[in-house]
Amino acid sequence: MQERAATESGLIVVELSAEHELEADHVDAVVDVKASSFFTGNAAFTNAREVASLVSRMGELGVQDSAFTLQSVQAETTEGLLTRSSSALYTVRIRLVDMGRVGDVLAALSGLKQATLREMRWGYTHEPEARQDWLEALARESVKKARRVAAGLGVTLAGLHRFSERTWESRAFGARHGGYGGGGDEDVMPMAPSGSYSVKRTAALGFPVSHRKKVLVMATAEFQSHPAPES
Repeated sequence: MQERAATESGLIVVELSAEHELEADHVDAVVDVKASSFFTGNAAFTNAREVASLVSRMGELGVQDSAFTLQSVQAETTEGLLTRSSSALYTVRIRLVDMGRVGDVLAALSGLKQATLREMRWGYTHEPEARQDWLEALARESVKKARRVAAGLGVTLAGLHRFSERTWESRAFGARHGGYGGGGDEDVMPMAPSGSYSVKRTAALGFPVSHRKKVLVMATAEFQSHPAPES
């Protein structure tokens, strides 16, 4: 934990920062499936042969049917005629909660000729709660620091004048560039943005099958102070 304290116009300003790590507890694998038939809704998971094959293969690895969500369907038509026999591109999201099986799932996807892994979205279910705990810890430490500074300066600590906090998130561990960015997109790992990469090729590039990120939390607290009463 880093800290800094200063006084300005009767204010004691305390700045604290702490770095934490979060490990993903689930990941959404977004998969494109090229199929020879067109269906919409949940019917695609049972009636579109290639999509059903994906569900069946994942089921062998313990992935429940509830883990699958159909995100979009793009039909390919001939002369504007749309029928059940029209080919289609299905985009399916698979939520994986058993992080120990992520590698097995990705390996299985590489054996499905009509499936292409588009991206992986890492998720942190307990992140909001963890961020709140970190902030509360910094707030408590800010009060302790301000009291120590006030005692050293021979003044009395009054009420809180202003409090603010900021956070930064790092990129994925093992990424080419380090440092802190603005968060958000760092937890989405594209696999084949242009459709030119297969799962095997992206696997050869060395993408991780587990994911951690660093979060830097900073807090600034301003306290009012008064001269100590003369004895």
